[in-house]
Amino acid sequence: MALEGTVVNGVIVLDGGVQLPEGERVRVEVADPDDLAPPPEPYDREQELAILRESIEDMKAGRTTPARRALADIARKYGLPLEPGE
Repeated sequence: MALEGTVVNGVIVLDGGVQLPEGERVRVEVADPDDLAPPPEPYDREQELAILRESIEDMKAGRTTPARRALADIARKYGLPLEPGE
């Protein structure tokens, strides 16, 4: 049996709402190998620490945006409700 779907948040969601029983063995074949993302670069701990240090310095220097304003900007950009239930 061949089924198709889409990867959503790392999980394959089958078209048409098809659900397979828990533990079912499957074989996955990528429909278009050209769509595959390149492999992630190797983890560089020192680079990550440098980014965090820079972020801390930005925070100390006041180069930040309040979370509520940032979330409101994102909501407006994507046409999302500003508050639940809106």
